[in-house]
Amino acid sequence: MVAPNFHSHLTQVEVCEVQYNIRVLKMKDSVLFYIGQDKAETFDEMAVAMPNANNGTEVLGTTIIGPPDGSGAQDLAQRLAKRLKKQVYLSLSSSVPNDRIVRPSIEKKIFDDIKNNIECF
Repeated sequence: MVAPNFHSHLTQVEVCEVQYNIRVLKMKDSVLFYIGQDKAETFDEMAVAMPNANNGTEVLGTTIIGPPDGSGAQDLAQRLAKRLKKQVYLSLSSSVPNDRIVRPSIEKKIFDDIKNNIECF
């Protein structure tokens, strides 16, 4: 039996009475994350990050879609790539505020989910 090329995973987190979806598409050598408000999902910003093949501790990243200064997608993509040791694409919807409560709560949910469900990543 041939293993499927793609695996999808959905988790949700509620922050300040707002539901956020974290969609994950696991591919052979990379992972795509989409983070957006439930029922208001838009693909507004995308970043990519990957471990440097020449230096195991360094992670390279860039913003593909959206403003160059971005809203933190590139930084989060780089931290995820470092943790997962693979290429990470990360899209953040504009419905996800970049504040001191929502972003850290979403990031904690993602890293806890990786810890508890590594097979999904």
